[in-house]
Amino acid sequence: MCNRLGYWLLRFAALLLCTSILPSASDAQTFRRLPAIYPVAQLERLPSVDVSPAVNGSQLESNNRLHFAGGSIEFQVPNGWWADEVPCGREMRVIVAPQRPANTRKMPTDGMWMAYRAATPGESQDVETLSRALSQRLRMVVASDSQFSPPTPFQFGAWSAAVAEFTSNDPTAATSSITGRHVMVRTDRGVFEFHASAPNTIVESRSSIWTATWDSLRLNPPTAETIASVPSGLSEANTIIGDWKSYRSRMRFSSDGRVVIVPDNAGSNQSSNPLTGTFEVRDDLIFVHWDDGSRLNFRSRLQGNDLFLTDHVGQISHLKRVFN
Repeated sequence: MCNRLGYWLLRFAALLLCTSILPSASDAQTFRRLPAIYPVAQLERLPSVDVSPAVNGSQLESNNRLHFAGGSIEFQVPNGWWADEVPCGREMRVIVAPQRPANTRKMPTDGMWMAYRAATPGESQDVETLSRALSQRLRMVVASDSQFSPPTPFQFGAWSAAVAEFTSNDPTAATSSITGRHVMVRTDRGVFEFHASAPNTIVESRSSIWTATWDSLRLNPPTAETIASVPSGLSEANTIIGDWKSYRSRMRFSSDGRVVIVPDNAGSNQSSNPLTGTFEVRDDLIFVHWDDGSRLNFRSRLQGNDLFLTDHVGQISHLKRVFN
């Protein structure tokens, strides 16, 4: 029993432990573009927002309309393009590309990706704050040699938004450069991001595809896990019900008292078996009983949309809430 418990403890730590605690349409305003080697077509307009019923889960329908992040994001996949949900650190992204990338751990230089991150209630939603956040975000998601324009704020329906353009060298072709665009929209539920880039040799033709994808975009209210029957000891004010993303896995606490951990398998052809079990919450302690009979418990701390789990040896895992 001790050996089996030790095995599951080590497996859980490997899956979850992180190394650092770290509806209306709106036309785009014009903004300055960065100088480029090749002419770059101006996008016709920024995305419109329309509210429609949410759809659970991520699925590619026969008409190529994709629902992602619990139905929060809905858009039309370009004809013939590949699209799928992939884990990326402590967030989930949907990648859209002309063909499946050889390694989905790296965002394609020719393609688009979207993400929708939960935001802490009470955080500022003004355009100045969003513009600063966009500049900081760009430094994280583009190459270190990139140059980018000052963010241009605009109104995206009822929400604040900002857009910036960037250029960088193409790591796959020494003589080519990449031009791209990054948009952030601060909704009342979180921060939606749209990122698109392409080599300068084809960016003009790609921009029309970006525009068509923008035009098809809808942002819907995310599907919320019901808390009508939460497990004993779990208060509505300190709920952990829902989906959480650590650096290497996703964890779900369901309202029926079930818990599951699914390890990331991005960039790998191998699928990983999830860990499943039940859980109970008493004050700040979470007691987990895995289906194989082993047990685990940890102390939890919920800070906005960040969940910190401390195990019995003091190791801390940092998870981010994700829509699903």
